[in-house]
Amino acid sequence: MTSRADLIAAAWSASSWQFPSGYTADDFTAAVADWEFWPVVVGGELAGALIVKDCEMHACIKPEYFKRWATPGLYRKVMRHYRKCGRITTMVRTAHDAGHEFVKRFGFVVYGVNDGVILYELR
Repeated sequence: MTSRADLIAAAWSASSWQFPSGYTADDFTAAVADWEFWPVVVGGELAGALIVKDCEMHACIKPEYFKRWATPGLYRKVMRHYRKCGRITTMVRTAHDAGHEFVKRFGFVVYGVNDGVILYELR
């Protein structure tokens, strides 16, 4: 079983490039203290994590695992959460092409733009 600290470290490693200069791993850890972490494992290796709080979800996946991490089991888990919430929101940095491709394939639609971030919703 992967520890919470390992999941936070994997999520930070995968997504730290998206945060402003000066935003640290400690800042990230504090910001996600009340979030749930779902491990994403590819070929036995921790590829990152989905982080979830209420109806908001973010995929923090290391680039070397792009296009290989969204397994049917993980898809089913996301869809169970979707049915529970009735919707899921997320956001993707404007320049993160792989992130946009993924959320669009998954069925998310754009509902807004805010300071270099595209806001998506699955309804």
